[in-house]
Amino acid sequence: MALKPKQTHQYPLRLPPGMSERIRQQAASNRRSMNSEIIHYLDWALKAQEAKGPASVEALPSHGHDQTPARIEANELERE
Repeated sequence: MALKPKQTHQYPLRLPPGMSERIRQQAASNRRSMNSEIIHYLDWALKAQEAKGPASVEALPSHGHDQTPARIEANELERE
């Protein structure tokens, strides 16, 4: 039986310090893998840009949680 070619594209991704942990925490709270969480935010950003120009927080779908990327960043800044 011949193997089907992969239908996904693999791309090595370098993340700034701390971002991996932030994504891991968000993924856990949303019951997604880190890969799925990254895809979720990339999809959101692309759709927002296509719809309104540059991605904005207002365009972010809630998906049953209130932790938008901007809120996560604001919470981290408050902790500093």
